[in-house]
Amino acid sequence: MTEYQPGACNIGHAERRRRYLTGVAGFAAAALLVAAVATVHADRAWLLAAVAPLFVGFLGVLQARARFCVGFAMAGVFDVSASGDRRQPAPEAGQRADRKRAIVLSVKALAAATVGALALYLAAGALA
Repeated sequence: MTEYQPGACNIGHAERRRRYLTGVAGFAAAALLVAAVATVHADRAWLLAAVAPLFVGFLGVLQARARFCVGFAMAGVFDVSASGDRRQPAPEAGQRADRKRAIVLSVKALAAATVGALALYLAAGALA
């Protein structure tokens, strides 16, 4: 069983699974965007919009792998239960560490999404 650790672990198995599924959905949405742009021969600048679904994808996967939920951290709660149905208030002493970790994970996801969207844009230009 997982235990709450300020700034390190604030979700259990069920919540990790939800984050993985969210990540997969984000990456699938990015793939659909790329397919739509290619299908309708839209301007490749539309590929830069992939930053949004890629952010969702990367953030979901990063959270699952880190056993850490950004939203829970910002709300000051945690849920390390196996079922994912026991949210509890995080101790005030740990909330600062949780929020710091949430910001770090969010920045990493945004950086990866930005690089990914730029790579799609540049690849489309090279193929044109």
